[in-house]
Amino acid sequence: MDRGPVTEAIVLAGGFGTRLRSVLGEVPKILAPVRGVAFVHYVLRWLESQGIERVTACTGYLAAQVEAELSHYRGPMLITSLREETPLGTGGAIYRGLKKVQRESAFIVNGDTYFPADLAAFQAAARRLDTKLAVALRRLEDTSRYGAVELEQGLIARVNEKGRSGPGLVNAGLYLLPRELWRSVPMPDVFSWELDFLQPLAPALGTAGVVLDAPFLDIGTPASYARAESMLPPLGPEAARS
Repeated sequence: MDRGPVTEAIVLAGGFGTRLRSVLGEVPKILAPVRGVAFVHYVLRWLESQGIERVTACTGYLAAQVEAELSHYRGPMLITSLREETPLGTGGAIYRGLKKVQRESAFIVNGDTYFPADLAAFQAAARRLDTKLAVALRRLEDTSRYGAVELEQGLIARVNEKGRSGPGLVNAGLYLLPRELWRSVPMPDVFSWELDFLQPLAPALGTAGVVLDAPFLDIGTPASYARAESMLPPLGPEAARS
């Protein structure tokens, strides 16, 4: 794992947003407007505030719309798009993005989730556990929508399937991964990160589970999207100026 700060991030920006179509129509969910600004800009401004210098956006569904919006970003980060012509699943997108990373490690971020955690603290916690793979976790009162994660001595012992209600820790959609993961743990070109990698492999690979305290918003449903305006910090008009 990098001894210095990790300055690269991969943003997963290819989701279909099926559950939001009743609200958004044919608009990618990461472009869902919040106070007139596409949701993805809130994610980008958080990454910028954390010292990220390079972002690879893995696009897929309605990629041209997403890439056009990303071109409106004005800030210090270099943003490049990596378009998949056929769906690769979350895992396939992550592995393809890792091949573009220039340093040892990168943060992976879900483009439809706002979880403005302290990335330096996340990296430091993973380093203390001497592991190259880390998953950020968040405490919730009801884990049924996401599936609870169980820890033993800071490492992931079990990733449960969705549906179990009650309080617990959930995957916050933020990861710290080594660039060479795609070489050391080969996977098919198309696979689910959550179902094909995390559930069966995270415990055996010694994956850190780092509990972070930050606001958590996943805009994947109409109900959660409706909370966005009250949860997200205001952005100035320059946030997405073309």
